[in-house]
Amino acid sequence: MSVTAELPNLELRAGPAALAHIREHGIAPQHVRAMAGAAGGPKWLILGELDRFVFGDWLARSDQSVDLVGASIGAWRFAAACHRDDPAAAIGALERAYVEQRYSASPDAAEITRVIADIQRQYFDDAVLDGLLNHPRWRLTVITARARGLAASERRPLQLLGSGVGAVANTLRRAWVNAGFERVLFHAPAAAPPRFADDGIATRRVALTADNARAAVYASGSIPMLMQGVRNPAGAPPGMYRDGGIVDYHIDQPLADDGLVLMPHFANRVIPGWFDKFAPWRRSRFSDRLVLVAPSRRFLAGLPNGKVPDRKDFHQYAGREAERIRDWRQCVDAGQRLAEDFRAWVASDDPARWV
Repeated sequence: MSVTAELPNLELRAGPAALAHIREHGIAPQHVRAMAGAAGGPKWLILGELDRFVFGDWLARSDQSVDLVGASIGAWRFAAACHRDDPAAAIGALERAYVEQRYSASPDAAEITRVIADIQRQYFDDAVLDGLLNHPRWRLTVITARARGLAASERRPLQLLGSGVGAVANTLRRAWVNAGFERVLFHAPAAAPPRFADDGIATRRVALTADNARAAVYASGSIPMLMQGVRNPAGAPPGMYRDGGIVDYHIDQPLADDGLVLMPHFANRVIPGWFDKFAPWRRSRFSDRLVLVAPSRRFLAGLPNGKVPDRKDFHQYAGREAERIRDWRQCVDAGQRLAEDFRAWVASDDPARWV
């Protein structure tokens, strides 16, 4: 029987060290040292059911500490997963609020900011905050981009110019994204963040606190030009903080020196930074221990419009919010198939044969 026939919804990929590990040891919760959560906006909606299984069931079978490293919506997902008592319920609350977001016909940055802030309020309660700061096993790292120069302006033309400088520089050399942005990691207070590569991108580290956690997670998803950034979060270097996906779009970082780095993803490739979408020659460099769990072509073909949800849907469904919400809910429900196949994979006698 073919792999496609037995696990029709998943595409599983692994770096060399990860594949060798799976061949020798299989895959179990105690093997996971870190998880990576990519930026990608609405694309994450197909992953909700898988997140609920991973955090609410599978990883809970081990006492291994796990670094959760997220940018943008990846940081939002992992913040919800830090809920001390019921991560599945917190992920569900984020999911519902995200699907139901609504806008006027021509929303400006202030309106989009208000709507996204309301989504955060609906899932980021005190139990989530307590988990971010004190979870006995999950150690959250939130990636943000601290804007420099004109990219820090809230005036759209100036911000566009400053971001454009960073984009052009990044195209020439990834480290030159520093022309517009630097990486700031907000990390769990009890431990240093996991290993990031010495990739030439200016990087600062700030401990998460009760005073800055909500602002840091929000900033990690504040998309330039579309949303207002976060200015001067408590305890961090002063400045304007924006979407972490700018510097680490799909989290192309080592993160662990042993074991596995698990990445439930909505695509079958890793793009290092947001601007690297325009530099297709730039490939992942730090996937040695990565296990990538992605939707198969067959799964994608069965979704509304034959693709995962994305920000373009707001334009495609303009004036038809009810239809967008209906189709996004179908994508959420379809995610159950990803969770079922993942459950079957980790329970199989020979998981390496699928990878």
